[in-house]
Amino acid sequence: LQLSNKNLEQFAYIASHDLQEPLRKIRTYSSILQTKHKNDLTDEIKEKLTKIENSAERMSKLINEVLNFSKILHHGGEAFEKTDLNEVISELLNDFELLIQDKHAVIHCERLPVIFAIPVQINQLFYNLISNSLKFSKKGTDPVITITSRMMEGKDFEDHNALDPKLHYCEISISDNGIGFDQKYADQIFLIFHRLHGRDQYTGTGIGLALCKTIVANHKGEIFCVSNKNEGASFKMILPLLQDLNS
Repeated sequence: LQLSNKNLEQFAYIASHDLQEPLRKIRTYSSILQTKHKNDLTDEIKEKLTKIENSAERMSKLINEVLNFSKILHHGGEAFEKTDLNEVISELLNDFELLIQDKHAVIHCERLPVIFAIPVQINQLFYNLISNSLKFSKKGTDPVITITSRMMEGKDFEDHNALDPKLHYCEISISDNGIGFDQKYADQIFLIFHRLHGRDQYTGTGIGLALCKTIVANHKGEIFCVSNKNEGASFKMILPLLQDLNS
């Protein structure tokens, strides 16, 4: 474990410094060229410099996402605490306020449970899923996002053999009326760097849903999605109310 943490620290330093520094220089010199020499540059060169800046920005975001992904993998039991999912959602909706207003989105949220969890990871989990629902909305249609929860019962465990029957679980659903996707891709969307849509259509690094899957796994739960193309998507997370930290 000590060796693993040391390797993680080395990776974090490389990702945050050694890889970011060349990108900062690329963006800085590109900006200098466009400001100090803008009268000497042709429109074609200006366009190419803009593409360089955009590519550098995407690479910077990607590095940060990979760094966040690696951090999520290393949290001990002491990181778990009582986490009110209602407070998590309330804070996130406040963060998304401008985007919600801009898209005329409607958010319906039922009363959610309090669970034993790692707050920063749960915040990231719901942030990514709500962000996805807002991002992949239908053009010309106001987004409607519905967040519900229910307690798992005996028969519900039949299709989830990996769950611990000694624990009590809740199922949280985040459903939308967005563009959806073909159900045959339901497993692939959780693979790191996997994208169903081109970058020219929707921004993103292809890490968000892989991060969600890792977070849910850290909490000894499951996540899956039910969707149809052009009929929205429903992400479902099965999470224990308490954690057996000795297992």
